[in-house]
Amino acid sequence: MEKRDNMETKKYVISADIGKFDTKLVGRDVELSADDRKTVCFRTKMYDLDNGYIDVEGNSSLVNFDGKAYIVGEQGQDKSEDTSKTQFLHKLACYTAITKFLEPNTKNNEIYMVLACPLSVLLIQNAKEDYKQFIKGNGLINITVDNKEFEFEIKDITIKAEGAGIIYLEPNIFKDKTVGIIDLGGLNMGFSLYNNLTCKREDRFIEECGTDRLIDIVREQISIYKKGNLVNREIAEKALNEGGLKKSGKFDSESISYIETAKQKYFNEVLKHIKEHKFNIDELDQVVFTGGTTQHIKDNISKIPHSYIPSNSQLSTVEGNYKVAFKKYGK
Repeated sequence: MEKRDNMETKKYVISADIGKFDTKLVGRDVELSADDRKTVCFRTKMYDLDNGYIDVEGNSSLVNFDGKAYIVGEQGQDKSEDTSKTQFLHKLACYTAITKFLEPNTKNNEIYMVLACPLSVLLIQNAKEDYKQFIKGNGLINITVDNKEFEFEIKDITIKAEGAGIIYLEPNIFKDKTVGIIDLGGLNMGFSLYNNLTCKREDRFIEECGTDRLIDIVREQISIYKKGNLVNREIAEKALNEGGLKKSGKFDSESISYIETAKQKYFNEVLKHIKEHKFNIDELDQVVFTGGTTQHIKDNISKIPHSYIPSNSQLSTVEGNYKVAFKKYGK
């Protein structure tokens, strides 16, 4: 690979969805081909190494930023539970992910980004601008990831609603139709009603009913199965991912029905929130389910005859917004 001239300016077009559960970016150097597009995904968690040294393992990175050292990703301990995204963890996760597109020890790296924004922030103009500026930073950003130094500047950011990416991926679903998008994320669920590709301000809402709530219900059901004995969130999350509990290293088939009950209870809560906000999904042409939590409840969703789950629902926001990003910023 030919070594790059350090004075050469490189332009990168990136779509970012810094979720409560995981961080997802899609992008590429505009000089490269569409085949060179890269997807980066890791858990939105961090560990402050001031709390004691640990080795980096799994899908995690050692990050030095603003004079401090962190581990970002799977090994992290501080998961985001604040509905306001203007917090340090999201900035650190975003910057760490951006470096995965860059060459280390180079200058003049310019980032042009479409950034997914939660509905709670999107609906307040000042909050939207604050979030945009918070991620953008002021001028050059210097960060060291896995002992490699990176420098870049975020030149421009365009904000798009979380969950809206599917409109740009599959516009034909929405053309001349009334469609509800139910975006099931890590902490929140968002609902947006689109009439012929357009969503009015009053036709959106957000509730804290994402993966975290589903895991809580799984814990409750496991407690019932275990006659009142509680399990921690990690075991509940593992049981959710695997469809049941393990017993002495083997799959516990008797626990399956309790996980299935938890999924249905969670889905019922999702539908209840929609009704409470005075939306009737039976009156819609189609109901589109996006977000990572959707993957856990596919069977429940499929009972709604006019429901639709994109093939890669957890990436539909970031991939759809990438199409917007390249149309706007690509050459």
